[in-house]
Amino acid sequence: MANHAHEEDLANLSIILVTGTNSGLGFSICCRLVDDFLKSPSNNHRCLTVVFTTRSTKKGAETQQRLQSHLEQTTKSHPGHRARITFTPETVDLSNLVSTRACARRLTQTFPKLDAVILNAGIGGWTGLNWPQAVWGVLTDLVHTVSWPAYKIAPVGLLTAPQTTTAPEEEPRLGNVFCANVFGHYMLAHNLMPLLHSSSAPHSRIIWVSSIEATLQYFSPEDLQGLRTATPYESSKALTDILALTADLPATDPWTSSFYACDPKRQKSTAQNETKTAQPITYLAHPGICGTAILPLPLPLIYAMLAAFWLARLLGSPWHTMWTYLGACAPVWLALSSQAELDAAEEPYRAHGGGRVKWGSSCDRLGRDSVISTEMDGWGHGGVAGPAVVEADRTRRRKRGARDLTAEERVAFEELGRQCWRQMEELRVQWEKILDREEAQMAATTQQ
Repeated sequence: MANHAHEEDLANLSIILVTGTNSGLGFSICCRLVDDFLKSPSNNHRCLTVVFTTRSTKKGAETQQRLQSHLEQTTKSHPGHRARITFTPETVDLSNLVSTRACARRLTQTFPKLDAVILNAGIGGWTGLNWPQAVWGVLTDLVHTVSWPAYKIAPVGLLTAPQTTTAPEEEPRLGNVFCANVFGHYMLAHNLMPLLHSSSAPHSRIIWVSSIEATLQYFSPEDLQGLRTATPYESSKALTDILALTADLPATDPWTSSFYACDPKRQKSTAQNETKTAQPITYLAHPGICGTAILPLPLPLIYAMLAAFWLARLLGSPWHTMWTYLGACAPVWLALSSQAELDAAEEPYRAHGGGRVKWGSSCDRLGRDSVISTEMDGWGHGGVAGPAVVEADRTRRRKRGARDLTAEERVAFEELGRQCWRQMEELRVQWEKILDREEAQMAATTQQ
């Protein structure tokens, strides 16, 4: 009877992990998770735990205090709701694989399950702007320039610090932006599979947060880590899109199956594992275009940037959400919606031979937000070849030069997904062995 009550309690509890939350979009995702969860009548008797990550204990404590203040403000008229929300801080440095593995282990030992992970943390890696190009673009081609900027400057070939201490000279090269934006999350998600497979929901969810700037022109499978490009951020986000949009295709199954599998060495030994859910589902979201600190600017230029965003919105851009709270719309919708609602949203695309959709946060001229499909070169809207099949997608303003997806491009995108998943899994297995060897050597040294 007690076990049945425990299972019922878990079924009425949603546990969601969000990475990169001390400011900007990540913090707003946490706030909006709370707000949208409490607004839904279907959650009247349910509870929510938001596990949020920062890079230090100090930042975690500060973020928890700010989140608690937001909760108190949100529930001012219904203070009884506060007991239904719990914030739990966790520390992780996603450019450090040892930190990533340690975080996954702590979470696996602390929580009985995870219903969703929102992989939001990341870095831009930029060192400056090409100001003449930026100013000229804003003055002559505002909407395109502030939607798909090509004036950011980043160094080429920036690597992470050594990941191990026993034999750092034997490590393979690991790109800093690639690791912080993609590979650290990839390793974290894999090591959290015991929790994701223990979800009470029909399917747990892995939600990658990408960018509208992700386009195939910035990515090459021969340079998976973006070490030979001057656009490592855009390359990492294009890779994010490729992985997420092809995660459920037969072509990638030989590698996605091992990614989604639970590592026996890190398996949770609890009764909860006896009845696992089906394989987690991978989704893709982006926040539109909003002002964040990912590109540090002095205060006057921040105001100028927001003014340009607002003007672009008035001129018909559907993507200039401006504020991170509006930008959080799509990832939060993917985390909190019922599986039936998400399946229904994808159904028009799948009915025409498509698949996963890149869901974006959007808003109209009055700032009313919504979640809409985003056109991706090589994938179109939801992987459907030919003209858009959803009326709203056909009438929405497109990126200049965009053209309808062809069947040949769709096939090429699937092959690109196969190549990327294979390389990512090979890299994961390689680094798991390196980290295992590091731990064994450290343990041997400690025992001596």
